[in-house]
Amino acid sequence: MRFLFLVLASACTPHLTSEREEVTGLNWEPPENTWTSNEPPATLRAEGYAQGDVPHDFRMMDQHGDEVSLWQFYGSVILLDISTMWCGPCQQIARHVDETWKDYREQGFVYLTVLPEDTEKNLVDTDDLNEWADAFGINAPILADHEGYGYAVEPTQQWPVLMLIDRKMTIAADRLTPSDEAVRDAIESEL
Repeated sequence: MRFLFLVLASACTPHLTSEREEVTGLNWEPPENTWTSNEPPATLRAEGYAQGDVPHDFRMMDQHGDEVSLWQFYGSVILLDISTMWCGPCQQIARHVDETWKDYREQGFVYLTVLPEDTEKNLVDTDDLNEWADAFGINAPILADHEGYGYAVEPTQQWPVLMLIDRKMTIAADRLTPSDEAVRDAIESEL
């Protein structure tokens, strides 16, 4: 009876699989865009979304209609801000994005905003990205999450999610407090 229970329990366990090829530094291809781009080392492998992990790469369209890869910013300190357009705290942190980016970008810092949902909780398009950029005066990359990357990082959808990624593409902080002070303290500790 015990054996039967184990067989039935393991048969009902969901296993998430992806049909996409695993991206490593060895098979990574640079996208064509005007943002800074550095090739990651061949040994770079995605691990997960927790502190100490190398996050999975993505390919998303920015507010200019260009494809952007997370890994193209290897060698920079990256703040990955996953926000939604309807979220009040997301809008509050967006007010500081451009100033923060401009204050630190000469030191090798990149501020990436990823938007999985518009104000009606639908997928965003280029118009939405430009609306967000205009509303908050953002010149840093803003990306449309059509891949569901944000949901993989935060399945409970507690927005915003602010992750600091170090120069070796390792997550230095997986959940920052959504305040300008906390963000700046984290950035300064990595620069």
